[in-house]
Order: sequence, then C-alpha cells, then structure tokens
Amino acid sequence: MTNQVNMGKDGAVAIISFCNPPMNFISNQMLKEFYAELKRVKQDPSIRVLVLTGGMKDSFVTHYDVSELLEYAQNNKNLSKGGMIGARITTWISRMIDKHAWLENLVINALSKRPAVDQGIFYWARCMELLDTMPKPVIAAISGLSLGGGCEISLCCDFRFMTDNDQYKIGLPEVLVGIIPGGTGTPMRLPRIVGEAKALEMLLTGSLYTPKEAEAMGLINKALPADELMAYVMELAHRLGRGAPLAQAALRKSVRKGSRMAYPDAKTLDLYVTNTAMFSEDAESGMSKYVKITSNFDSLDLDLIMDRAESLRNGREVEFKNR
Repeated sequence: MTNQVNMGKDGAVAIISFCNPPMNFISNQMLKEFYAELKRVKQDPSIRVLVLTGGMKDSFVTHYDVSELLEYAQNNKNLSKGGMIGARITTWISRMIDKHAWLENLVINALSKRPAVDQGIFYWARCMELLDTMPKPVIAAISGLSLGGGCEISLCCDFRFMTDNDQYKIGLPEVLVGIIPGGTGTPMRLPRIVGEAKALEMLLTGSLYTPKEAEAMGLINKALPADELMAYVMELAHRLGRGAPLAQAALRKSVRKGSRMAYPDAKTLDLYVTNTAMFSEDAESGMSKYVKITSNFDSLDLDLIMDRAESLRNGREVEFKNR
C-alpha cells in the first residue's frame, strides 16, 4: 500500500506532504499516517519546526473524502441521540487522552474492531489536537486546492502561505452538502483569524477564495509565485529552527490556549508560561548574549542597532539547544 503521507527532514525542519491520488482526498489511511508522523515530530527533539505541504500537483489537501463521511453518518445515526451529554463525554475523553497515553492506546485498540471510517474520524480529531498543541512552530505551504478539511488543517498552523494561482481556492464549503466543518474547533479558530463577520460569510455561504482574496482577508499570511513558495517557507522554517524552542513553545501555548480562556485564567496561563521561559537555560544564554552585544554600544546608533537586531532575528547570534 502506497503511503498517503510522506515525511522528510531538512536539518531541524520536518516536512510532511499529503499524496492520495487521484484527488488527494483526506482518508482514514491518510489520517492514521498523519497521526503517526505528528506524534513522531512532537517527540523528536531534533525537529524544531514542522512544514505541511501538498505532495500532488495542484493540491495541498483537497478535502475530506465525502464518501467516507457519508458512510460514517449512515452507520452512526444513533450518536445524534446523545446530544450535548454525548458531546461532553467525547470532549472529556479527548482531554483525558491528552494526559494519559495508556487511555489513547486503549481507545485505539477498541477502535481497531470498528469500521475504517469510524477510525478515521477519531484520528481526524487527534490530528487536529496534535497540531493545535504542537510545542513547535507549524507552517502550511498551501500548494493548490485547500477546501474543507484541507483548509481546517491549515487553520491549525501558525503560518499559512499559498501559491498565487487564481485556479487554486481555499475555503470551507461544507454547508453546501448539509454539514459543517468538523475539525473539532474550526468555527472557533476561524473567527480568531479572519474575524466573526468574515468567518460567518465563509461558513454560511461556502464561498471559495483565491490566494489574493485569502491574503486580503487574513486567511493566509501571503500569496507567493509557485516557484517561490517552498523557498520562502523553508527560509522562514530554518530561521524559526534557530530560535529558542522553550520560548516558542511557551508563546504557542499562551496564544492558542490562552485566547480561548476567560481573562483571569488566561492571565494565569500567561504568567506560568512566561516564568517557564524566563527561568530557562535558553533565556540565560539569550539574554547574556544580548547584554554582551549592547555593552559595546557607546551611542544610540540606529543603523548598528537594527543590524544586530536583524542578526538576532535570523538566529546568527545565539545558538539555542535542541529540546
């Protein structure tokens, strides 16, 4: 069986590509493979940054295989009877899985006796959670169509760059076939990226957007020519890979988790992650180097200050250890 997810490494950067011919749909097999690679990336201290991209021409990840979703819906109509209680139980199990590896293994073993489409839905939720909580920067290099589940995957990334081609579209058209995005939090992530009004436009109309339109609304960071996309992404990835891993993990946690909390709880989290970074070995080496640099300044020389700031930004001044 051909892999639908492939992973390579370029220094401290892991590159995961999606390839499921002929349509590059998300499938249960793709999700199992994606899950395994995400776990590997999370646990490997030599990997500092993750890049996601398409492994097929004209597609990042086209969308979830609707035939699998239809089969899942037809086979599990009884789940709708659980209502809010069932949703709470499922969410509770998901939280416990994050804390207890043995429970995750237990669920996976139990699911092995279920239809493949049921397994796929579980792995879909786990992949979204792993992306959301990854303690390393994640970049989406969107090299073609990115609809539905493909768009949802990109929303879990910290940066989204897309090939500038008007034939390539990004969006969430699920409502057009009677469902809504099921990326376990997409209707909450999306408004934080594009604002509530634009999020409702996307979700209620199922509209698809060109890369330039997506850039203008803040859905992606930048639209780039095809021959520049990966070079631009990899330059950023390697720069991030030279950064302070503990501070990066703290920032990602503070923004992603804190923005979804009540303000007092978010302040507590922010203090916790700030202290985690402040008292780390990374901070000791980074601040010591900066003090040494600035101790040689005898005037407010803006050109010199900006030159050294750029050197710091590019990771040329401090060597942070792998974590």
